[in-house]
Amino acid sequence: MAWLRIDDKMILSMKILGLIDDGVTGERAKDQRAAAVGVWTMLLTWCSADGSNGFLPHFVVDMYGTKRTLARLLRARFDRQPLLHTLGEDGQAPECRCLEGRAWPPDMQFALHDFLDRNPSRSEVDVQRAKKAELRNAKLKQAVRDRDRDMCRYCGKHCAHSDRTSDDGLTFDHVDPEVADGINNLVVACRGCNNRKNKRTPEQADMALLPVPGSLPEPRQTYDETCDGPTSGAATVAGPVTALVVAPDPRPRPDQGADLSADLRQDASLSQVSTSPGRDGAGTGTAIGPPDTLRTSVHPSPYAPKFGPYHAGRPPDRDSPPTTATAPAGGEPRAP
Repeated sequence: MAWLRIDDKMILSMKILGLIDDGVTGERAKDQRAAAVGVWTMLLTWCSADGSNGFLPHFVVDMYGTKRTLARLLRARFDRQPLLHTLGEDGQAPECRCLEGRAWPPDMQFALHDFLDRNPSRSEVDVQRAKKAELRNAKLKQAVRDRDRDMCRYCGKHCAHSDRTSDDGLTFDHVDPEVADGINNLVVACRGCNNRKNKRTPEQADMALLPVPGSLPEPRQTYDETCDGPTSGAATVAGPVTALVVAPDPRPRPDQGADLSADLRQDASLSQVSTSPGRDGAGTGTAIGPPDTLRTSVHPSPYAPKFGPYHAGRPPDRDSPPTTATAPAGGEPRAP
């Protein structure tokens, strides 16, 4: 189930105060304002549940709004944009910053103003749902543990799966927080590193992803018949000669990673949805994301950490100076 946000400062908004007819006061003004806000909330709920990114068909608007109530939502007051946009008689979308760069769906006639400024888009919800499904998949998590051998891929410490509270406990982390791609994007992480990384890429968190355990060649230990102990290269380790027995590790080796991933992909219980509706059905059936919603530092994704300029799924340029709270070119500056 998707969720939505309503600004807790809405009660002080000039747009809300202006949802009345000219000259109306007292109880009648209260009734008009309450009716308009109620219709707007129902439309907001429908957009969130349907994943329409704020666009509405005519029948939904007619279902909840009366002619007079909709007229108040469509009316701009106090030099501000209305709460509801509609296509012009010529089929052209109105000019508004919240609609810049967005394609108006052909089967929609209305759009809620600033919907994506405070609510997740359909593609963002797709990613979050796929990530949650992965973290509920016991077989996938066991495969990740086998590959990483319960070692944190950020600090290298061994993580206890039974530890549910301390920073040393075992958790699972999506390396790219905006992508769900099964074993290819999921690693073991201690709780401390996972909390530090948060909803960021390793680069954004100034962390490094360690290689898969055992992927680097280990020093080969041999025995020299002329010495009393094992040797490693030119170094001699003192001690009596004993039999060196290495038990085979039942867990998959790193060189089995590709085969393991392929086997998991063929398992129906680990498959992602065949397409991602939020990405116009362009999904491959494996990776979901990153979201295709353009975000700014003023209004970032609700799922993103609150830092820096943000384009969904793409880390900011670390060499660029901090941006000010401005709108895209051609739009009015926006306050945070």
